[in-house]
Amino acid sequence: MIVGRFCETPTFASASQSFEIQKCVGVRFLNVISLQIEELPPVAREDVEHFLEMHPRSPAAQLRPKFGVVGSVWLAYIGPKLRRASSGLGNTPRHALEDFNLRFMELLISRNRSRRQ
Repeated sequence: MIVGRFCETPTFASASQSFEIQKCVGVRFLNVISLQIEELPPVAREDVEHFLEMHPRSPAAQLRPKFGVVGSVWLAYIGPKLRRASSGLGNTPRHALEDFNLRFMELLISRNRSRRQ
């Protein structure tokens, strides 16, 4: 289970997977099935693999995050909780990876600035 705060209550269901958000005292819990890159649909997997090949030193290529989907929003994440620096959102798995890289790098840049001061 991934824990995070969200503004909407999207749901997604298919024959083999289901995703839902349950409201619980101001916090919403996402029940998301984790997918490895190899488990993505073929077209999405090829797009993700191409992105990773083109950016081999990126955080996404090094960490190979898991994926989930809620409604039409794809999640790329590492760890058990959705955190700003360890997750990315997008309307495709590739866009989620781009957001993941951006958020991961923002954390590194902000930490480096605070050490210099």
